[in-house]
Amino acid sequence: MTDIKNRPQELWAFPNYSHLPDESFQIDLAGAAGEFLARDIFDLDGVQPLESTVLNLSNEIFEGLPVVGVNPSEEAIDFYRKRGDTFQLVNVVVCCHSFERREGKLYALPYHVSLRPALKNGSPQQVGVDGIANYDLERILEGRPHYIGFNPFTTAFGLYAVGPVPVSETVCSDVIGFVYNAYFIASNHVQKDALDPGLCTALLGETQGVLGDYRKFRFKEYFKKFTDSKPVKIWGCDSPIELFLLQAMSQIGLHPKIQMLIYPDGSIFPSLQSMWEGGVRTKKLAKIITEADFFFEKEKVAVFCDSKAHHTSAAEVAKDFAIDKKLEAVGIRSFRLAGTDIADSPVRCAAKLKEFLVS
Repeated sequence: MTDIKNRPQELWAFPNYSHLPDESFQIDLAGAAGEFLARDIFDLDGVQPLESTVLNLSNEIFEGLPVVGVNPSEEAIDFYRKRGDTFQLVNVVVCCHSFERREGKLYALPYHVSLRPALKNGSPQQVGVDGIANYDLERILEGRPHYIGFNPFTTAFGLYAVGPVPVSETVCSDVIGFVYNAYFIASNHVQKDALDPGLCTALLGETQGVLGDYRKFRFKEYFKKFTDSKPVKIWGCDSPIELFLLQAMSQIGLHPKIQMLIYPDGSIFPSLQSMWEGGVRTKKLAKIITEADFFFEKEKVAVFCDSKAHHTSAAEVAKDFAIDKKLEAVGIRSFRLAGTDIADSPVRCAAKLKEFLVS
């Protein structure tokens, strides 16, 4: 198991920092990452991608249309067997930075979402048709599977376990990787035959270019065969200093959007998915002013956690200054924090940011 290094000592005083709450809680993925991404991940179950050929084999009908369950039908199993498919189990892993009580219910607040293959002898596991035919995929999340020591900023994935997470003084709650969903990738799937999840495409409308971008993303990120154990990031913070500041902000009631895309016309998007909802093509990412580490929409403040490695040379300082001026031109204020200051005291940095927000 691998923890995040150089944790600021003051964070250990936060509630549920060194261990999970002793009561049940829900993961608020939609609130953190947006409704679109939450819907997209919700669809990742059973055998993926869902192909129209497999759908048409179903004997289940709802409102005149065929439907499929999480478990593949006997007809689908026969189809996969004849096609010669093998299957790779992929877990959708969510890490949470802190917890918040709302109307009597406790919610875990995500800061990172990634995909990780199930392993056997250190390599991504492959199972045959019999493996999924004899397994109840509807029960795959029973017992709340998780990884203990899932460090999303490295290739460390910790220990896979099912059941209660043991209390430990060496593994913090933010490196418990909750298996939020799980699915099998069919090895011989046909991309042009794959169906889009209706929950998401309904939000995108009929813009073919945007739909094409979304489909490319799904196949590149969700359905690409894993060749090693390295997780694939889908959304969230990029560094420990961002996480430390986020945890400190949460304790004083500051809840910014994570990784905000900002364009020269002043439009802002918290993710690729929200950008597509707004009808913006992926290729226009090249025209963004910047991607802020955090963003406060009401106050129109972009927050940057500037590491010493990437923001100290004269050229880098000049680049940051130019970005700040472009943001100012569209009515957005910049607030920059040195990574060394965050590592020294994220609490003090969060307090300074709070003062700036009301100034």
